[in-house]
Amino acid sequence: MNIEEAKLRAHSLLRQAGLAELPRPVLAGILIIGLVLILAGIWQFWPRANADYVVATNQEQESPDANVQQTAPTQAEIVIDVEGAVNAPGLYTLAADSRVGEAIEAAGGFASDAQPGATNLAQKLSDGEQIFVPTIEETQGATSAVSKAAMPSSKRDGKININTASAEELQELSGVGPALSGRIIDYRESKGRFSSIEDIKEVSGIGETRFENLKDKICV
Repeated sequence: MNIEEAKLRAHSLLRQAGLAELPRPVLAGILIIGLVLILAGIWQFWPRANADYVVATNQEQESPDANVQQTAPTQAEIVIDVEGAVNAPGLYTLAADSRVGEAIEAAGGFASDAQPGATNLAQKLSDGEQIFVPTIEETQGATSAVSKAAMPSSKRDGKININTASAEELQELSGVGPALSGRIIDYRESKGRFSSIEDIKEVSGIGETRFENLKDKICV
């Protein structure tokens, strides 16, 4: 489109609007007023539109977290493995706040040979946990093992401790029979522990010669 055609089209639009006969100064004033109104509208609308856009963007960014919080499931049940001295061992589904006693009850209760005191019935459970209820025999066996482990050893570096050795252990020493081992035990029970290996010479029947044969095989 050339300049002449543009002028003709503009004149045609002005004529259709009834403005073609107006003086040019008046027409120019109308155009200026219209432009001012358009700019004023843009100035009024732009900050509000920008603010609405910022608010909408923030809401979109926050909404995923809110949805995650709203849809995050709460664990209402747990699965527990109950084994040992119960009437019906196996897996059981319980409420999330259950305790050991409730799990054992779900498994049919304690068996006749169970040792109830070995299990903390008030302990809270967590998902996937295993509960083992020992028998009376297993508990006694464990106690016996602990007692043996707690006893001081009667041998150290191949030597026999004359303060803790039994009569049978003392008889492993060369030249010490049942009678002499009994006198050694009677001495330490009546006089107390041997302070040194030389104190064993105070026992009747152990002189210098026998002590020389024993000294490298005993300790305190």
